[in-house]
Amino acid sequence: RFAISLIVGINRLCARKDSCRFNLISFIFIHIVCFLYPQYVYSIMIPCGCKLFIHKNFNHNPTCDCHKTISFAQYMCYNAFMKVHELSFYSKFQCVMGSCPDTCCHGWQIVLDADTVQKYMAKKGRYGIWLRSSLTRHNGTTMFKGSRRKCPFLSKDLLCKVQLSLGEDYLSDVCRIFPRQRINYRYFAEESLFLACPQACRLFLNNLDHLCYKTVDRNISYAKSGTNDDAEYLQELVEIRLALTEQIMDHPLPRPMLYTGLLSYAKALQQSYIAGYTPSNGSSRPDFSKPVHTNLAAHIREADAPFIIPHDITYAMLTSSFYHIFLKTVSPFLYDLCRTYLKEFKWLTSAKGDAKLGMLLEQLHVRHPDTERILRGYLTYYLLENFLTVYEDYSFLHNIATGIMHTHLLELFFALYCEKNHRLTDDDIIRIITVYNRRGRHNDEIEKEMYEKLKRFLGTPA
Repeated sequence: RFAISLIVGINRLCARKDSCRFNLISFIFIHIVCFLYPQYVYSIMIPCGCKLFIHKNFNHNPTCDCHKTISFAQYMCYNAFMKVHELSFYSKFQCVMGSCPDTCCHGWQIVLDADTVQKYMAKKGRYGIWLRSSLTRHNGTTMFKGSRRKCPFLSKDLLCKVQLSLGEDYLSDVCRIFPRQRINYRYFAEESLFLACPQACRLFLNNLDHLCYKTVDRNISYAKSGTNDDAEYLQELVEIRLALTEQIMDHPLPRPMLYTGLLSYAKALQQSYIAGYTPSNGSSRPDFSKPVHTNLAAHIREADAPFIIPHDITYAMLTSSFYHIFLKTVSPFLYDLCRTYLKEFKWLTSAKGDAKLGMLLEQLHVRHPDTERILRGYLTYYLLENFLTVYEDYSFLHNIATGIMHTHLLELFFALYCEKNHRLTDDDIIRIITVYNRRGRHNDEIEKEMYEKLKRFLGTPA
């Protein structure tokens, strides 16, 4: 009993110290005790959500609940490098509930997780009937019914009837966590905020000079995402993302020229990881060649022409599925901005449309020069939040080009609103970013269709 208690104490000390030396002592001591006392099997929690069982046989590697063998190196990574990278202003977020100018219970459909559905199905009495009668299924997904895309449980006071009647335990994962985004990469976790929330967006505007992650030590309860477990590749992506965000915020080049360098760099990265798939160290097993990601500055220096999304591509992106007759019901504000663009640009030739679009954007920056910093910050934030998706799909060009696409459309809506209303306040900017993110940024089908239009201009199958 004393030995087991000592093991637990050492493991907890290691978690606080976060030191390889302490973890090595813990690892060796656990195996010695298990060898001397084979009747005991010690277990610890690891980031994938499993318990790590140390075999009584000293010669066996430990395994987790899902019966995957854990090597000594992986064990060291779990205990030495598990960190939480938290957005610099993540902990400052506070929901204002009924005072929110653009409630998250309106403007999109709310998808329910399996545990919440099961809880609703098991609920007895009138509350159970109430909950189940508000559910619907579409393409295998359970969600709340709702007229005009509004949650059926949204009260007149803009508060949640489920939470008021049954408490927070009956909220779905989405409702409980939003606008927080939490991703467990096994070796570390990242936590950020979706800009589809006005309060999160306000924090974003107030922290444009501090768009970064800070590292904190904190236990997490959410499971690992994805299937990739290449720690070296993940660390390379973190370094690449840091280089990208620094250049976007601080480089003196005009943003369209910077876009050219970023896209060129993305193509080089993709070629390095995918086309550079060659055997290494004389082994018959192929391995990815290590990319030279220090060349980002060179790609930017060699940019010889600005990357400007033309009028016809912009028009095609908006009319693909972004602009729809139902948008008038879902978001009248965004619908009016789209209508303004379509009325002014619909019948223009490509040349005239490009000229008018360029003039519209130029007038925006003359009247509100601070929008340049906001747009650079938005692209930076997009990469902070989304760049590590390439950990699973290796789609560097798609990732960076999509961020540029969203930044371009956001700039367009800033310009349209400014021209129409002769103002662009912080509250206006927050509203535009919020409604755009709900419609374009966080709707996978719409984002995919818009990117398909952009691909024609990129001239690449990526």
